[in-house]
Amino acid sequence: MSECPNFWSVFAEALQLSAAKRSIMAFVPWSLTICSLSPCLIIYFFADFLRPQITDSNATTMFSAIAVVAGFFGSVSVATIGQVQRMVAEYPFSSYLREEKLFDLFLFWPQFTLLVQIFLLLVSACAAIVVRLIDVDCVVKYFVAFDLGLLIYACTKTWKLVDLIRQLTWHYEDYNRLYREHKDGNGGC
Repeated sequence: MSECPNFWSVFAEALQLSAAKRSIMAFVPWSLTICSLSPCLIIYFFADFLRPQITDSNATTMFSAIAVVAGFFGSVSVATIGQVQRMVAEYPFSSYLREEKLFDLFLFWPQFTLLVQIFLLLVSACAAIVVRLIDVDCVVKYFVAFDLGLLIYACTKTWKLVDLIRQLTWHYEDYNRLYREHKDGNGGC
């Protein structure tokens, strides 16, 4: 019986597969960097046209709203994890996915997306606490911009998670087609 893979070994395997396609670029989290830094750069360069300051209560409201959205995305991930696990665990489809080296990846990506969403929720909650407890008026708009960028990143990961269901369905149909062809080729035996 094979051993259950741990999260980080599957993460390394996913990076390795990505590196095979994109070389060294796979090891740089470009999407995360662009999503989280772009809003901060926009705030920095367009500061003259924006409100000079965001009040503590407004910032706390924004962080709380982002945390609620992160929770909503988390519920989508948990539901998707259940759907993926039901489909992937179905034998003999699970054997087909293992042969294609996709079994662990289909289980990994929903977990990774949930981890991103939990991180967003924690960052939002911590930012709301920091803004209320510490006088950070000069950088509050950057905190909000960074948190908004993380929300955009979590949104893209959640959308890719929904797309993962489409890919899994495609593999399931491909497996059924191959199975029928094999069954028909052997005279129904």
